[in-house]
Amino acid sequence: MTIIILPNKEKQFIRDILVKEGISDHDASDVADVLVSADVRGIKSHGLSRLKKYLDRINQGLIERTPQLTEISHKGNALLLDGHNSLGQITAVQSMTKAIDLAKEYGTSVVATGNSNHFGIAAYYSMMASKAGMIGFVCTNTSPLMAPFGGKKAMLGTNPFTVAIPADKHHDIVLDLATSQVARGKIEVAAREGQKIPYGWAVDPEGRPTTDANEGLKGTVTPLGGPKGYGMSLVIDILSGVLTRSDYLEDIGSLSATNKKQNLGYFMVVIDPSIFVETTVFKKMIDDYIDRIKSSPKAQGVEEIFLPGEIEANMTEKQEHDGIEIAEGLYHAMKTLGEAYHIDFDDYLQK
Repeated sequence: MTIIILPNKEKQFIRDILVKEGISDHDASDVADVLVSADVRGIKSHGLSRLKKYLDRINQGLIERTPQLTEISHKGNALLLDGHNSLGQITAVQSMTKAIDLAKEYGTSVVATGNSNHFGIAAYYSMMASKAGMIGFVCTNTSPLMAPFGGKKAMLGTNPFTVAIPADKHHDIVLDLATSQVARGKIEVAAREGQKIPYGWAVDPEGRPTTDANEGLKGTVTPLGGPKGYGMSLVIDILSGVLTRSDYLEDIGSLSATNKKQNLGYFMVVIDPSIFVETTVFKKMIDDYIDRIKSSPKAQGVEEIFLPGEIEANMTEKQEHDGIEIAEGLYHAMKTLGEAYHIDFDDYLQK
């Protein structure tokens, strides 16, 4: 049986549960919008499947229900914020909103936010800027899953970063990537299915490259491009952790931990292109840029050249119309979760 939920209904389900958990309606809507955006973009590891994890951490006292984002320091277009251990989506939406407002006033802005939690897909926040006609850069540090290049102990997170650039007639260019060679979840899947993993995905507990998925899970994921991904992850950890007065390296709490707050940070930069070139002209130039990339000669067997974020944008258009397919395991998990809040998940599904 194919189980389908429309994006607006998924958002309503998430919001209804969060409100019953004591989150304000406005904040619950922001969290729901970020999670649904992940699902419609095809990044289901960061969508509805994350909801129970967040609720568990709230009930374990590891995330605050009603925090207030406050300023620690503010000088011109630079702002340092304290998230007060909020749900990451709430803190990050408010942080990017402030970054956009500052960029409208100054042309550029830098907003650093600490004392927060996992915020879902990074691209959501950079795209807030591109939808406002600006260039957005966002990065965050995460709990340690990756050894430094040449090491064997997980010291760094997969520390993602994203850049969104507005276009006119085309989809915005949206780069969104982690600094690890592969997500740990792919190694977990290979281990469950008894498959080997490609050489270079992970190292074993002694820091040796391995094709054994189980040994990879005992060890760590590897940096993207070896020393290049290691260097990128390290810089992001400093920008997101040290500058925001949050934790960094192996001090960051795991999303799966039941006894430790995450205390991680975000670093955001917004640029108003109009300080360099009129915005409509800039967007048309980006369209020209995209056209020239897409019309460039294709390698043998390639039907189309895609820009960063284009595949996800096409997926979004499709799933906003057709709905999001829910895997059977996730369906049963949401049924059980809903029952705990006296909500029937079936009421939200496409009939």
